[in-house]
Formats: sequence, structure tokens, C-alpha cells
Amino acid sequence: MTETSPERQYGREDVDYTTWYSEWARRLAKQHTADEIRSLLGQAGADVARAAASHGRAIAATTSMTSQSQRRAQTRNVVAATGEYRIALRGALEIHELFPEHAKAITGGAA
Repeated sequence: MTETSPERQYGREDVDYTTWYSEWARRLAKQHTADEIRSLLGQAGADVARAAASHGRAIAATTSMTSQSQRRAQTRNVVAATGEYRIALRGALEIHELFPEHAKAITGGAA
């Protein structure tokens, strides 16, 4: 699976634009072009990797059940947030591909 053609997770007729995609993904699709989303997706991937490494370091620094607990919790929350953002971006990119009428189009150019 590549970032430009994500694997589809559906195939049922009862799944459509309004039932499948989160409000966040729909909003991102309306606010950004597909190229902008691809750029944001690349950055989000790096952010997830960085957050996961930070969380791993927090876990490694643990010496007991209570030591570093706040640090572990905070880094885990960052991993979750960056991961959810990446999922929303992937959904927004799918919206651009499958439902272009609900997505921001490229404006400008020669007329």
C-alpha cells in the first residue's frame, strides 16, 4: 500500500461519503487540495514516527509502575493524536479520489 493509493477498507453499498468518513476527514478534504493533503500526510508520518520513538524512550526510562507515569501518559497521548490526524488525512485523500464533488479543487491556472 502506498500513500498515493491507500488500500480501500470497504466494498459495501451501504457505506458512502456521509457514513464512512469522519467529520475531521471531510473538513480536511474541503480545506486542502489533494497535493496539500499528500504533503501533510508525509509530515504526519514523520510526526508519528517521532512521537512513537519518544514514547518508547519514556517506557524505557521507567523503573517501576509509577515512575515516569506522567511522561508515559503524555507521550502516549501524542502518539494517539498524531495517529488519528494521519488517519483523517488518509480519509481526506480518499474523499478527493472517490468523491471529488465534496473536496477542494485546484483553483487558478490558465483560462
